[in-house]
Amino acid sequence: MSVPDQSVAALIEGSKKLIDIFGYWPSFHDAEVFDLCLWRGDVETEAGRYVFPVLTVKLHIWEMTNEVGTEGFLTSRYHTLSTLRFHDIDEFRMEGFNHQNAILWLLIVQEERPQGPSPVFGVRFDAAHGMGASFFCSRVEVVDAVPCSVDGIPCEAG
Repeated sequence: MSVPDQSVAALIEGSKKLIDIFGYWPSFHDAEVFDLCLWRGDVETEAGRYVFPVLTVKLHIWEMTNEVGTEGFLTSRYHTLSTLRFHDIDEFRMEGFNHQNAILWLLIVQEERPQGPSPVFGVRFDAAHGMGASFFCSRVEVVDAVPCSVDGIPCEAG
């Protein structure tokens, strides 16, 4: 498995929210999917309204360091609760959602499709334990990125 392409970050709306925290676009390795919401959209041709299906995902992400803590394990930093939104999703597939949805990677690549609108983003949540998913979408957005505890609980502003 290759490391996600850093250049895709330039195509993602709001990617700076995560880059400002990590210093780079994260791989989402070992991230945990806390929540996901599928919305069918709002298509009403008579009113000229064309909002196609949207997927919103909340993930707990962090960075592993090379430092060993007092317990003898590698330490982590930059614990962040981030919300990503995928617009105009198509060919959505998901399996294995459970009480802990750790992923190996979140792969986002821009690609051309033989049929349908192009270019699109091909998105894949590679499951480590629990949820795995794949789909296409026209747009990816980082809605927010807030500091959180090692358990994924948002830190209080102060």
